[in-house]
Amino acid sequence: MWKWLKETILVVAIVVLTMAGVAAAAPSLSDGAHLLTPAEQAEVSAVLQDAEQRYDVRIAVVTVTSTKGVQARDYANQLLDRDYRDGKNGNMVLLLAMDRHDWYVATDKAMKAKISNKKGIPYLKDAFLPALKDGHYVKAFEAYGQSSEKLLAYYQEKGKAYDPADAFSPLALMVASVLAVGCGVAFRAYLIGKMSNVHKAVAADAYVDAGSFHLTDSRDTFVFMTVQHIVKPRPDQDDLPDFDSADDDSDDDYGGNGGSF
Repeated sequence: MWKWLKETILVVAIVVLTMAGVAAAAPSLSDGAHLLTPAEQAEVSAVLQDAEQRYDVRIAVVTVTSTKGVQARDYANQLLDRDYRDGKNGNMVLLLAMDRHDWYVATDKAMKAKISNKKGIPYLKDAFLPALKDGHYVKAFEAYGQSSEKLLAYYQEKGKAYDPADAFSPLALMVASVLAVGCGVAFRAYLIGKMSNVHKAVAADAYVDAGSFHLTDSRDTFVFMTVQHIVKPRPDQDDLPDFDSADDDSDDDYGGNGGSF
């Protein structure tokens, strides 16, 4: 009896703790800036959660009215540390700060290996930024989720982060070049063969009528030359953008890229 009671208490405790953990998990979509309707939130959440469950990751979207003076990059990294770290195979968050119209995609170390700064983040940016600039937030967030899923699928299949250079084939380029040159030469020969009034000349003077040109004087006169050297001003350090680079982050624990919209 006592053994059965202990087993029952243990099972109940496990269920309660599991439900508490699920309830405490941050949502895949946190629309603090109120950009979406409830129906739109459900639609976007479904896209994000589909990728998260398939690859056991977190690819959250968080919108805020303001970061309260914190750089978007630092704010996004804080979100990863605090709310989005339960993805077994990596965590990523797209942050939108509406006070400065900044966006930033932050990745943790595990996700950085799958979606790299140099190729992966620009791929995501090209997918969602046009819609984001037009104010089509649902379309932008869904493009972010779907593109993330494609990059994760690539990593799962190839065992490395997405790189468009992998699709380049030197052999295919060589074959295409040979075919292009061959077609060009054949077409040129065909056109020349159709021109009945064109014939090759034996020598260059055949193109000049005899006695039609007489050179009586020849000279070169150099008048003057003015050269001006204008130094190109260097931009001040304050004029440089805070973040809009595809270079790898110097911090090994984070990756990401951002900009304005």
